[in-house]
Amino acid sequence: MTAQPAPEPAEGLRQHLAAAMAKEAGSLAFRKTGTEWEHPRSVWLAHADAAVNALRRWEQQGTTFRMCTIPSCFRELDIAQPESGWLQSSAVGYMCPDHGPLLWGDPDDPRDRHVPAWRQLGDGARLYCSCGWDAGETKFRGHGTALWQAHALTWLEIAA
Repeated sequence: MTAQPAPEPAEGLRQHLAAAMAKEAGSLAFRKTGTEWEHPRSVWLAHADAAVNALRRWEQQGTTFRMCTIPSCFRELDIAQPESGWLQSSAVGYMCPDHGPLLWGDPDDPRDRHVPAWRQLGDGARLYCSCGWDAGETKFRGHGTALWQAHALTWLEIAA
């Protein structure tokens, strides 16, 4: 009897995943032999391929998507393939072309600008807005960001 080479790691994962999904579903596709089981096995292998490819896509691209920082805005940016018009703030994240220009406003009129920035103060930090708004003392960065988002929503409502 000749030894067969070990499957490639990806092929081994594919086979294992397909067999596990088939077993969980009650299929005999990987527990039986014979040509009549080739089609059911190919179906389970296709499901395994789809699962592995989805994970691979997420691994390669999933972490590059960013949402607009404005709550209720569902626009997303793939930072691996940037689009024009998106603005980035190191303080609160990304703003879509609909909200960024409205919030960052006219550079000559600071009252119409709402650009957030963190300032270090002793042991902590505070989030300020270029219009003069201040988040006050916050224990966690996320609190200041949420307060600025509420400030931005209030201003956007007024601006609308």
